[in-house]
Amino acid sequence: MIFAVDFGKKRCGYAYGEVQPSAIGVTSKKGIERMVSELKPSVIVVGLPLSMSGRYSCQTFESIDFAKKLKDMGFDVQMVDERLSTKMAHEILRKSKSGKPVDAISASLIFENFVKNPDVALKIPDDLPKFDIDHVRGKRILIHNIPDVSVLNKVQAQEIDVLQEDPYIAYVFKKRVRFVERFEEFLKGDYDIIITTDPERVKKLLSSDGRIVCP
Repeated sequence: MIFAVDFGKKRCGYAYGEVQPSAIGVTSKKGIERMVSELKPSVIVVGLPLSMSGRYSCQTFESIDFAKKLKDMGFDVQMVDERLSTKMAHEILRKSKSGKPVDAISASLIFENFVKNPDVALKIPDDLPKFDIDHVRGKRILIHNIPDVSVLNKVQAQEIDVLQEDPYIAYVFKKRVRFVERFEEFLKGDYDIIITTDPERVKKLLSSDGRIVCP
């Protein structure tokens, strides 16, 4: 069974079934936890809210935090981009006039998107790779494309930014740093140290006398 969730702080839409949703509705976060405990789905799919440009928002990390809680309950949890789900849900309701909650319709669309293209889903991992670096110190440091949050233990700086395309890894870093970005064009650059596994992508963000550190 697939169980899809359109996460919300006050209420969550849900849809569950095999190939197509057999039931949809809305409930609280606690309600979702009770339902999945009873239904024991083979996979839980949580919508991943991003801005229309694909950037992170507070809601992105709140949704991932909820997905992580479900993962910690022992479930296989994956996330799918839901940027157009709410808009499409409102359009479906406008045309059908069914009166069903928009959150439930959004959950059914998340369900259908996952069934159609499961390969694009973001899987909440059991573990993340480990990296080792020497201690570094600088004024402004950028950590890019590093999946191991423990590297922060070896970094001293007035300002630490993270550039990370993977939303789950970004979520892990966001618990410990001020700023996490998905796209380099939104960073002002001028870093004196960049820790990265992909120097070519971010070397333009270095200050004139900056240096790159590769694990």
